Amino acid sequence: MSVGHKFIKGVAWMAAGGWTEQAINFAVFVTMAKLLGPELYGLLSMAAVFIVLAEALVRESVSEYLIAAEDPKDEDYNATFWLTAGLGLLLALVLWAGAGAIAALYGHEIVAGLIRGLSITVLLIAFTAVPVAILRREFNFRVLSLRAIAGVITGGAVGIGMALSGWGVWSFVGQWIAMISTNVVMAWTAVAWRPGLKTTKGHIRQAGAFGAQVLGLRMAELAVVQMPTLLIGATLGPLATGLYSVSWRLVETLTFLISTPLRMVSQPAFAAVRREGGRAGDLLLDIARLTGVLAFPFFVGIAVVAEPVLQLFFGEEWLGAAPVLSVMAFLGLYFSVAMVQQSFCLAAGKAGEITVLTWANVALGAVLMLIAARWGLVAITGAFVAAHYLLWIFRYRLVARLGDMAVLPLVTCNIVPAFATGGMAMAVILTHRAMTGTPLILDVVVSILTGVAVFAVLTLLFMRDRLRLFLSYARPAPEVSA
Repeated sequence: MSVGHKFIKGVAWMAAGGWTEQAINFAVFVTMAKLLGPELYGLLSMAAVFIVLAEALVRESVSEYLIAAEDPKDEDYNATFWLTAGLGLLLALVLWAGAGAIAALYGHEIVAGLIRGLSITVLLIAFTAVPVAILRREFNFRVLSLRAIAGVITGGAVGIGMALSGWGVWSFVGQWIAMISTNVVMAWTAVAWRPGLKTTKGHIRQAGAFGAQVLGLRMAELAVVQMPTLLIGATLGPLATGLYSVSWRLVETLTFLISTPLRMVSQPAFAAVRREGGRAGDLLLDIARLTGVLAFPFFVGIAVVAEPVLQLFFGEEWLGAAPVLSVMAFLGLYFSVAMVQQSFCLAAGKAGEITVLTWANVALGAVLMLIAARWGLVAITGAFVAAHYLLWIFRYRLVARLGDMAVLPLVTCNIVPAFATGGMAMAVILTHRAMTGTPLILDVVVSILTGVAVFAVLTLLFMRDRLRLFLSYARPAPEVSA
């Protein structure tokens, strides 16, 4: 099976698993929110901020070394496992020790217990990081998808059961631990490797050096996500923060559904092509061309229908978020392409350079947002998005250099999808105006279906090469007779 076919198959599994996982998660969230109410959910959120941060730092940091490594030995696997376990233990102990101070800052003593109860999940994720890296390296995304689905089902069952039994806010803790524990069991039962003590200082230094760079990258990613909320809260107050947070949450969820399958699968695909002596840059260009056909209409469509969609699902009081969501949609478009470029850098073992660029995004974004604050929420959001686009050319130059290819084909490969998306957007806008006075749900459905139909026709007329490219990867390569 070719790397290209493995890539398409892996993306299909991750997309199916991701969409299913999110659907189940949403159903569980709504059920538990209704059973327990906003106050208890707020207490969990206070604790979850720190737990999610710690989990993110151990989930895909040191273990990324195993995907980039040419031919990892037992010493590499053991070094990575014990480094990740040590990092997880350190973060869990920091959370445990700092829980009291955090609770005092919030003024709710129970937050300390929640943080300490949930800190075990950081250690559990650290213990399972190497098996997950092995599964990704082997393109076993079927197990990873089923693992995620099984986790949310088990966690949901435990959480809802505890809520019905009167456990209150601890139901969320039970749900979280049950979900992560299920993930751990399924990951370990799917791989044959087991940790040992056989390693060397050289292997530990090599894995640790790469892991430290990726850890810096993950911290920069977290700073990118949290910085706008902090600056908007400090300059514009709670109402603007709420409008921004809802817009970001929608874009984040939709970006997760598109970019996460591409990011998770493309990194081992790039590494596999490199190990086989092929040109990983050619695969990057093909993925970029396929991504554009999906990401451009998806996120530009969100920007166009932001107002009626928010009114339909959230009510008129949230219409102030519509222009923010329209601007934020272009950040989702950026992430869909840029995260694949980031995976390309990690597969090449060049975590340091992409980390520097990500921190540059943080710095430039902070400066532009502070300048734009005087003009309000939409201006701040636009400044944040603009910072990413202004520095994007440097990512293009980096991946072009690593892939031994020209920058121009990477930059211009999605001109046709961009123009097709513009035609689609005009059709949607005209349809929305023509539907004035009709029921809102009919307006939204007809507008979206119009956009889908128009882009499909334009794809058949002007982008048949993309369809042929997809089919060339989707079809298994013919076996060569001996």
